[in-house]
Amino acid sequence: MAGKNRKAMRPGGALPVNDDLRRRIAADLLQGADRDALVQRLAASGIALALVRAEVERAEKSPYFAAAAQHAERMAARLGKRDWLLANQARLAPLTEVPRRDGLDAESFFRDHYRAHRPVLLGGLIEHWPARRKWSLDYLEAAHGQVPVRVQWDRESDADYERNADAHGTVKPFAAFLARLRAAPSNDVYMTANNHAHNRQALAALWHDVGDIPGYLSDEPGRDGFLWIGPKGTITPWHHDLTNNLLLQVSGTKRVRLAASHEIARMRNGRHCFSEWGGEKLEAGPARDDRPAVLCVDILPGDMLFIPVGWWHHVEALDVTIGMSFTNFAADNDFYSHYQSYGAL
Repeated sequence: MAGKNRKAMRPGGALPVNDDLRRRIAADLLQGADRDALVQRLAASGIALALVRAEVERAEKSPYFAAAAQHAERMAARLGKRDWLLANQARLAPLTEVPRRDGLDAESFFRDHYRAHRPVLLGGLIEHWPARRKWSLDYLEAAHGQVPVRVQWDRESDADYERNADAHGTVKPFAAFLARLRAAPSNDVYMTANNHAHNRQALAALWHDVGDIPGYLSDEPGRDGFLWIGPKGTITPWHHDLTNNLLLQVSGTKRVRLAASHEIARMRNGRHCFSEWGGEKLEAGPARDDRPAVLCVDILPGDMLFIPVGWWHHVEALDVTIGMSFTNFAADNDFYSHYQSYGAL
């Protein structure tokens, strides 16, 4: 056979040795795989031992591979430097708990938390909202039960429901969704920020019950809050956001576990903003071995949690919950325009 993708067949007409296999060999070697172990593993798959050794030697002698290996070493050194700097940051700015600040003025919030990149639990800032008095499942059903809303549905059928959120979006009568909330604890249905584009119009009347947070938020059109409504038991797995976020509870309680942005290596960031820890809670405590330092805080009705951009979080509803999140701070919050790491990392 001629051509750049020349194939060598294994005995019995099994899979060929071709450029796909050669790329795998090169990738394994560049990632530090033991040469002899790699040869034995490929030989065990049915490829002749002599042929495997020849392909590995061919890779090692290639000037292209040598250049790639040199680049990989340089990147490893850069990552090592990054990890050293992040470890220093962790030592210099440790947090053992999320502080609570009731009635915190906006100037102190931006100085001590927003610009300092440190979370805070805020209380006493939304008690004047009509939503705090009015929003309940009974009120939502009576006022808006027949409105078609967009929600996440059938999430428990998919272990990777968060990454596949678009596939689980569906439109249901608000009353049908609320009935699922009343039925039993579940992670199967949830109204989230992913459903905002539809629900902002469908439930426009609800925004009349949302007040201001003086000095904290801007009046930027279209960025005025996302609804989060779900049953007890809903879980948002470990991830980080591309903006600073303010997560608040109108009713019900959510438990949030947090890991600092400098814990990126221990958080096993595999793709985009998602963690390979998945839905695991990672109990609160200091860092150890390959596990990150984790903080835990409950957001009670009327509370707001500030989550800094890049901070990892895992959210669990301890009750039926009605809440909102905001990103339209009265300060620069554009950390996404220059973000490019959407694929595998």
